[in-house]
This record gives sequence, C-alpha cells and structure tokens, in this order.
Amino acid sequence: MSELQIFVILMGVVFTVLIAWYFWFAPKAQTRLAVSATGMQEAAILVKGGYSPDVIVVQKGRPVRLIFTRQESSACSEQVLFPDFNQNALLPEGEPVILEFTPENAGEYGFQCQMGMLRGKLIVE
Repeated sequence: MSELQIFVILMGVVFTVLIAWYFWFAPKAQTRLAVSATGMQEAAILVKGGYSPDVIVVQKGRPVRLIFTRQESSACSEQVLFPDFNQNALLPEGEPVILEFTPENAGEYGFQCQMGMLRGKLIVE
C-alpha cells in the first residue's frame, strides 16, 4: 500500500469521525425559558426542516406554553408529538399552534414529528 493510499484512508476515517461527532455527539445550544409574571414559561418554535429551538429547558411544576409555527409543506412536519406528556398537535402550515402542559417531574423528554425524523428535547429541571 502506497503512502498516498494510506493518507486517503486516514483522511476518510478522520472525516467520518468528525461527521459522526457533529451529528450525534456535539453539544447543542439550549434555550432556557424564563417564568413570566403569570407563572407561564413560553417559547415560540419554528418548524422548518427541524425545530428551532430544538432543546428547551424549563422548570418543573410550572406551566409551559409552546407556540409552534410550521413554515414548510413537508408531510413529516404536520404533527408534533410529546409522548411522555400524552400531548400532540396538528401543525397547519403558516398558523401558530399552542401546546400547553405542566411538567411535574425533572428529566429529559423528547418530542418529534409523527415519523420520528424531526426531533427535539425538553429538559425539565
């Protein structure tokens, strides 16, 4: 095996590791919700190729209001599911949809589209 072949193989391995780290292991930015005067924690979430923000930090025992606005026509993003809270909502294109619930237990809870391709995380502290 020539030096060039070894170099190409090593670079392929390095790029594969970097890609895996970026998509699965890199820390994601978190959005910490403030508690309003009414006690509500509120966030606007844009749905366009994913959820933005996709990692949301809230306080347990306080109501959460998530306002989803879908700005794409993909069939995958037509619905958002919060299975741990037994909550879901249909997301018509261009219309804000409010989802409200009160997380009682600390932990990390996933939310997703009905196909599981778009994913987010709700962190309850």
